[in-house]
Amino acid sequence: QLTIIFKSFQECVDQKVYQAEMDELPAAFVDGSKNGGDKHGANSLKITEKVSGQHIEIQAKYIGTTIVVRQVGRYLTFAVRMPEEVVNAVEDRDSQGLYLCLRGCPANQQIDFQAVRSAQATEGRARRKGPSLPAPPEAFTYETATAKCREKLPVEDLYFQSCVFDLLTTGDVNFMLAAYYAFEDVKMLHSNKDKLHLYERTRVLSPGNTAPTGTHPTLWVALLCLCWLCLL
Repeated sequence: QLTIIFKSFQECVDQKVYQAEMDELPAAFVDGSKNGGDKHGANSLKITEKVSGQHIEIQAKYIGTTIVVRQVGRYLTFAVRMPEEVVNAVEDRDSQGLYLCLRGCPANQQIDFQAVRSAQATEGRARRKGPSLPAPPEAFTYETATAKCREKLPVEDLYFQSCVFDLLTTGDVNFMLAAYYAFEDVKMLHSNKDKLHLYERTRVLSPGNTAPTGTHPTLWVALLCLCWLCLL
C-alpha cells in the first residue's frame, strides 16, 4: 500500500490523501476528487492518469513537486521530484516516517552486492562439481541475469546492478521492469541530464541527502508494505 498526504496549504489547496494498493491504482484522491479542492489554487494540485491501472502522476505545482506512481507486476513503485527546501521543511527529526525517502535504507538493512555475487559464483561452481540437478525455471545465474537486464538497461549503473541483484535473489523479471521504469522516471524528473546514471558511491554526503555510502555498490533493499509521504 502507498499513501501520500498533501496537507492543507493556506488558501491554495485542501488536505488531500492519495492511496494505492496492488491492482488498485486510482486516478483520484480518496475523496474522489482529482484536484486540490475548492480553494483558489485547487488546480495547482492535480492527478493525471497516464496508463490506466499502471501509471499515474500527481503534480503539486504550489510546492514544485511531481510524484510518479506505477504498478509493475505485483509491486508499487514511486518517484518524487521535490525542491530541497520543501524536503527540509517536511522533515520531522522526531519521526522515522521519512527516513527511507531521505536517507535510504539503514545500514543494517543494506546488502553488499559484490559479496552476494561472489557467494552466488561459489555456489555455482559447487553445483557444477556435484550431481547434475535441473535448475528451477525462474533461477538466474549472474550471467543470465546480466544478459536479461541489458535488454532494458544497457548502461551498467546502479539501476542495472539493482536489476541483476533482484533477478538473482527473486527470479522475478518484473524487477527488471521496475528498474527500467525507475530510470525512465529519473530521465523525466531529473533537471541535470548529465547526472542520470548513478554509479558506485565513494564519499559520504551530508545527512538528509542520501543513504549511507561505501566504496563499492551497496543495494538498498526494503520491503515497503506502507510508505507515507507527508507534504506541506
